[in-house]
Amino acid sequence: MSDQAKHSRQQAKPSTDDVLPVHLIERLLSSDALQAFRLALEQLLQELPEGTQGYLWVRDGLSLFRLRALVGLSPEVLEGVEALPEATLRTAYPGTTGAWLAGEAYLDQQGHILQRLLGTLPSGLGPNGQEVANLTLPLVAEGQVWAVVHLHALASALGQAEAALAKRYFAGTALILHELYRCESAQRRSQWLSAINALLRFSHEQPLEQALQDALAEACRLAGAEGACLIAFEGRTARTWVQVGWGSSLPVETAITRHLGERLRKGQQVGIPRYDLYPHCRPGLVEAGLRSLFFLPILRQHGALSVLALFSSRPHSLPDVQAQEQLGDMAAAIAVVQTEWSLRRELAWAAYTDSLTGLGNRRAFERDLERLIGQSEGREVLLVLLDLDDFKSINDTYGHVHADHVLARLGGVLRSRVRAGDRAYRLGGDEFALVIEGLRNLEPARTAERYRSLVEGIRVSENLHLRVSLGYALYPTDGQDMEALWRAADDRMYRDKAWRKSRIPLFEPEGGADTWVGLPSIPLTRLLHRLSQNLGMGSQEWQVLQTSLYLLLLSRGTVMPNELRWPGRLLREAVGVLLQLQRGTDRQAPKLVQLLWIAQRLLEKGLGALREIGQEARSNLDPEVKEALRLLWQEDLEP
Repeated sequence: MSDQAKHSRQQAKPSTDDVLPVHLIERLLSSDALQAFRLALEQLLQELPEGTQGYLWVRDGLSLFRLRALVGLSPEVLEGVEALPEATLRTAYPGTTGAWLAGEAYLDQQGHILQRLLGTLPSGLGPNGQEVANLTLPLVAEGQVWAVVHLHALASALGQAEAALAKRYFAGTALILHELYRCESAQRRSQWLSAINALLRFSHEQPLEQALQDALAEACRLAGAEGACLIAFEGRTARTWVQVGWGSSLPVETAITRHLGERLRKGQQVGIPRYDLYPHCRPGLVEAGLRSLFFLPILRQHGALSVLALFSSRPHSLPDVQAQEQLGDMAAAIAVVQTEWSLRRELAWAAYTDSLTGLGNRRAFERDLERLIGQSEGREVLLVLLDLDDFKSINDTYGHVHADHVLARLGGVLRSRVRAGDRAYRLGGDEFALVIEGLRNLEPARTAERYRSLVEGIRVSENLHLRVSLGYALYPTDGQDMEALWRAADDRMYRDKAWRKSRIPLFEPEGGADTWVGLPSIPLTRLLHRLSQNLGMGSQEWQVLQTSLYLLLLSRGTVMPNELRWPGRLLREAVGVLLQLQRGTDRQAPKLVQLLWIAQRLLEKGLGALREIGQEARSNLDPEVKEALRLLWQEDLEP
């Protein structure tokens, strides 16, 4: 081994005193996910011998990984490389499945890692006669590999010391990167949800085409396409109804051949990454610059078919897995809007609609229920009342905007999934109702549970779904008039809620009491604990607050890492609180963020400045937080 290589290894060898630099933590937290991936990889390669190449693959969907960061190599070398299946990454990993899921790093000297991943080595990366080495490091969170790091260099420059350094480095950064990855995914879902909600809530005084143009423009932007159009099938003829973006004059509907049309009518989505190489391409579209196409069918009632098409002048410009899922929701929303538009022109029921969810409101519910009972004539009427469990916790944890998005999504699900003839309503707040009419075979319990499963399939966050208590009553068995029927369903719903509260908490704790150790009792933690008690916070919120304070102290160099044991759930939530704190604090921010802001100011001004801080932020704090502060001022206790 050369002296230069030995010196390089000595420099790269990790020290037991290594601590993740505060400036790196701050830069990562202030970056978006893509920037953070590249920044983390660049920072690592600065500590490794010159000539090392770094690749970071990130999970996209259930089984695909996309290259999200590339350092030490020109991006043009891998231009056009699409997502790789997890099985391909596993095949190139020397370790066992258990080691893969445990995040074990492995070194090998089996040629360039890209040769095994792609089946061929990109131009310019051929053999140079020297031995080379590869390091594969899976990054694991929540029981699965969410990202994979590959390093490639000369064998003399990439050994066990460098592998240990890389593993230690990502042990410190992976948590932040994963949280940014989760936040990016959540933000993208929120943006999609906002676009879908805007479509579902558009003013019916404006033309339908304008609302669809706005929705397609957002779908185009969020999916990374250059143009989009909505194509309607009228018999065997395809006609473009609305079109936006690049190629607004292109007759994209002519790309739908007979074979493609059959697939779309069966509900199959179709992606063409290289339209210029497609056997049945239209020369005119290719000459105009069309290079990639994605078709998503929208099947409506009575066999009507529309197609949402995204296209681009760039090859391989297809929406990723997450975007395809959200496009499915967008397509469902378009189908709902198209159907409802024709109905709204005939039925003047705007005054009977809840503006947030698009469902019938309380007035519509009372009108329809009373009318159905009065006109039942031997038919049964089933009333189902639904009340979301612990919805206030969702408001407090994720904010009112996200909570409204969840309610709007719930409205969209009920509107698109109710059976023909069933009616759905929002009675107010987090209370909903269904009115179902039919012959004497409604099976009340089975019908109610079907709707419970629909509602509880709606995600609030990555690991949290809605939960709902419900009660039902059947006319005329359970009541002879509207008030009696409503009262019977309401009583049954509250019995259901009481049972569920005693058995199924909304937020499941991870592990037992011995899996978590909080911060030691120092003056600042005792003061924050009294504040949280004044606000009526539960033990789980207090744990998140302590974890957030720990990360804040860590970034300031007040505590050292690895002194305490913290579950991954708490760390993920705490990083989310820190990210919100960086974006600014006002009275609309979650209370955990406001309390962490108070802790930050106390660290700057001293514990005796509590009253001064409260007066300083009088207009920026929630009234309940200000009241909790006032109670502390009156206690006259040493923190």
